[in-house]
Amino acid sequence: MSTGRPLVPMIVVPDEGCGPAMLSLSPAQRAFVVAKVHFGCKNAEAARRAGYSKNKPGDAKVTAYRLAHSDEVQAAIIEESRKVISSEGPRSIRTLVEIRDDRAKEPKDRIKAAIELLNRGGLNAVSEHHLTVEHQMTDAEKDRRILALCNELGVPETAARKMLIAPDAIDAEFTEVPPKTPEEIERAERYARTNEVEKQRIRRAMSPDELAEHKQETLAERSERMKARYAEAQGAPAPVLSSEGLEDVLAPETENIP
Repeated sequence: MSTGRPLVPMIVVPDEGCGPAMLSLSPAQRAFVVAKVHFGCKNAEAARRAGYSKNKPGDAKVTAYRLAHSDEVQAAIIEESRKVISSEGPRSIRTLVEIRDDRAKEPKDRIKAAIELLNRGGLNAVSEHHLTVEHQMTDAEKDRRILALCNELGVPETAARKMLIAPDAIDAEFTEVPPKTPEEIERAERYARTNEVEKQRIRRAMSPDELAEHKQETLAERSERMKARYAEAQGAPAPVLSSEGLEDVLAPETENIP
């Protein structure tokens, strides 16, 4: 960084003991780094001690800002800061020991100092972390596992299938039914309306006796359908029962005959 005249820093930093980052700097830049790291100066004061403000006193702050944000200078600051940390480490440890052993200090401060000493010495507190992974299996997966284990143990398949959770799901094949299109839904609703109108036309043409007979047949058919669905749900054949006495039960579901 040229300022017109040679800079004469107030701090002279020899090459001996400098790291690669410091060796890449000019004498004035080295002085700026040492003033900041070793003397704790702010940017403007560090630039003044490095000799920059002697040439252009009004530009001290601008020059200091540019120096502090230079990549080369920042690398040198980090390099020198690590040296300070290493060299001051023993004094910091001694300070912690003094706080720990000072009975006039608060117990909490002495405990903190003791913990820091233990941590720096490699005697950190042991922490445990427990991770629980839960794998959820479907009934079909559980049944396949049961069959595999029974096969390994030599259990007959007939006996193994009695242990299954969902036996119907093992060999079942599923087919995805595509949703109905709006045209299909409209066509089904139109057919249902047409069918109901036709039924009403037929019932209007019946005589009272024919209408009563038609009602009994409708009740009997509905009764058979209900018994068949119940038997299917129970896994047994549908019982053959008389429909007598079911009229009251089926009455809420009977057709509204005009």
